[in-house]
Amino acid sequence: MPLAITLPLNPDVIAAEGPYPRALNVLSRKQTAVQRQLRRAGLAGYEPTTQATLLALAQRAPTGSAVYDIGAHIGLYSALISAVYGRGRLWTYAFEPTPDTAGLCRRIRASNRLSYEVVESAVSSAPGTAELYLSEKTESSNSLNSAHRRHSGSVRVPVTTVDAFTAERDAAPYLVKIDVETFEAAVLEGALRTVDRHRPWIVCELLPSADHDALRRALTPLVARGYGLHPITPEAPWLRYDESGYRRAVSGQCRDWLLAPAPLTPDFHRAVRRWLIAILACDETTNLLTPGGSPFPDAWNAPYPPPARAPGPRRPYAPRRLRAGLAALAALARRGSGP
Repeated sequence: MPLAITLPLNPDVIAAEGPYPRALNVLSRKQTAVQRQLRRAGLAGYEPTTQATLLALAQRAPTGSAVYDIGAHIGLYSALISAVYGRGRLWTYAFEPTPDTAGLCRRIRASNRLSYEVVESAVSSAPGTAELYLSEKTESSNSLNSAHRRHSGSVRVPVTTVDAFTAERDAAPYLVKIDVETFEAAVLEGALRTVDRHRPWIVCELLPSADHDALRRALTPLVARGYGLHPITPEAPWLRYDESGYRRAVSGQCRDWLLAPAPLTPDFHRAVRRWLIAILACDETTNLLTPGGSPFPDAWNAPYPPPARAPGPRRPYAPRRLRAGLAALAALARRGSGP
């Protein structure tokens, strides 16, 4: 059964960037773990604070900047950024090594007429080829790390590095997202020239099960270059850690971190909060499901209209909406439904 998800409405961005589509066709409600979670809870139920952080950072990116979505899976984050900001302003690259999942990522791009590029490759510390281990449980846990999950098989895949890809494409990444199932340290090791030249903002998953000795070695040069390590949480301000202190804050509830090349400002936190409130409104009741083979209704993804007036200050009830949305997500987590 085809599934479309509602995109978050941000009048500030529409006023500055122009209208963007109100929905995204993700093709299926159950083909992958990500699609199943979107069907159960909408965008609000899939890493909403990470989404808000990525969209707020993309909002600040200079025109012509690149966005790297490393470990893109079906390309949800690439599709979000491309839908909202992809009208020639940002160049988004979705790196996904699993052949079937990369194919689905391309199909989602085509079905929504988006412009991001799918790069069917893993990313690590050195270019070449490597064995990708296919998780026995879910395709979202495929990894170059054979010890990450029990695997049912493997496939040989091409490998690039952030530095090699940046040089090859003459790209200027402003934002890099890394979610590669405990192989994040290797990706960071292969990105140091890019860090020196472009100083991208990096959103990186840090799992409790990762090799923290390798992570500490990879994070040390970033901290030496002035990067702060911030756990991404719903409430601001975010704490700052260094490479020796971050591990005590890594947990199942705090997996995604912002590796920031500059201090986090109140304006940044306000932008994240505004996106988060909009994302939390996109719950499962806003999903659009149609019977197999049936088209979506007319104008299902028509652009949001421009705001009738210039966006004003944050509404006083926004904190209540944020708390209510987070409470609903906590209730969903307590139900413990897996992918």
